[in-house]
Amino acid sequence: MAKFKLKGRKRKYICREEKPAKIFRQMTENHVDVLENIEFAIVNTWRDNQHIDDKAVAAALKSLIIKEEESKNITACPLIKAIENARLIRSDVSDEIWTKGLKVVLESVHTHSEAEEGDRSYLEFAEMFIP
Repeated sequence: MAKFKLKGRKRKYICREEKPAKIFRQMTENHVDVLENIEFAIVNTWRDNQHIDDKAVAAALKSLIIKEEESKNITACPLIKAIENARLIRSDVSDEIWTKGLKVVLESVHTHSEAEEGDRSYLEFAEMFIP
């Protein structure tokens, strides 16, 4: 949840973003199932479409996080649809938790990959955990 801080005498409220480390800790301690749902959708879509790479995964996640209507990366479209379908299945999860999950997975993409065209380091890493 975003924190608000009083600033100056006018009492303007400023919304601050949570730190990525805090989001990561919250998600890995309390919502591993959400992360698994997102990664399951990504890996299964990649298994069906070998043209998908880490760059497309990053583009899809960014598009979903900022709620973009359409991704500029055509290869990301099937990923977006798969993750949206996973979201429909997990209607019990709040939008806030789901978005945090997307951010954690995106951070994982950048941790395990340069997210360049043709790079599949993240996908190969994530595949080890998906049956």
